[in-house]
Amino acid sequence: KVYTGFGFDQFKTDIFGTSRKDNNSIGALTGYPTIAPPILDRSNYGPDWYKTEESKNSLSIHTAKEGEDIARVIARAKDGDTIELMAGDYTISSSLKIDKSLTILPGSTDGKVNLKYTGPAATPLFEMNPEAKLTIRGFHLTGDNSQYAFASLKENMSSLYNLTIENCEVENFNYILKAYKYSFSEHINLTNSIFKNCMNGLELSEEIEDKGEYNAENIMIDACTFDGIEANVIDYYRGGYDESTVGGNLSVTNSTFTNSGAKEKNGILLNTYGIINVNISSNTFINNSVQQIALLWGAKNNTHSNNNITNSGKIVVEENLKLKTFY
Repeated sequence: KVYTGFGFDQFKTDIFGTSRKDNNSIGALTGYPTIAPPILDRSNYGPDWYKTEESKNSLSIHTAKEGEDIARVIARAKDGDTIELMAGDYTISSSLKIDKSLTILPGSTDGKVNLKYTGPAATPLFEMNPEAKLTIRGFHLTGDNSQYAFASLKENMSSLYNLTIENCEVENFNYILKAYKYSFSEHINLTNSIFKNCMNGLELSEEIEDKGEYNAENIMIDACTFDGIEANVIDYYRGGYDESTVGGNLSVTNSTFTNSGAKEKNGILLNTYGIINVNISSNTFINNSVQQIALLWGAKNNTHSNNNITNSGKIVVEENLKLKTFY
């Protein structure tokens, strides 16, 4: 017989709302629920921008030809869609806003797709907004040395962004990628691409309070060429000494760096200060105007191997970071 003390008889339903009238058994459940109870409605939990359900929309391919407004095509596309640009020369006068998952690639193998950015100085060709996940493949991107090829928002980056660049040629920009303070990327992947004649490369060092924050979790660079990048070829910074943060991952492999670093203030080509996992292997460094290629943190998982170095300084490993703040 079910015990009725301690007010147990006052409970009319179980935790999921099923009546206890015919089966007032001990415990939170009197049986299995027939429908999903409100407590399992995932839309009730987490921040507003977090998507609890996968999109069930069918994916589409959008095609644009030379002379069409690419910004309108991007605005029409849904999350996960693909945009194909036919061969030709596209002049883009204002930033292309990316705020969803998109793949942008050539629509055919006949001829090149050239994107020339003529927008204002210090603005990006591709503006990475919260939830942007952009894969761009097979394009030639050019600027006038005053703009950015890719950049996050300066503020209000309420969610991360991801960027993948494959088989592209990027030249004549102020920055290849400008990541502003408080922006964050889970993945930045550069593969089989050429970056040349840019004032700055990948700038991921906006964290200035030295509290252990950083701008990207995983940066993977493979089979790329960096030529004539004046400063910040790769500037990946994690300040402070907070060991509770994971610490970032950088892999640079099978790539070539030439004639770069001439205006690098600290004389280091690849800046990886405070990053926990760094792998620099099977690369070629030729005629880079720097004192060091990299200064690695030997106490952590920072490694280098099989690099060919000519007139480019050397890779130095130090066991401990030089302290900038004393507690």
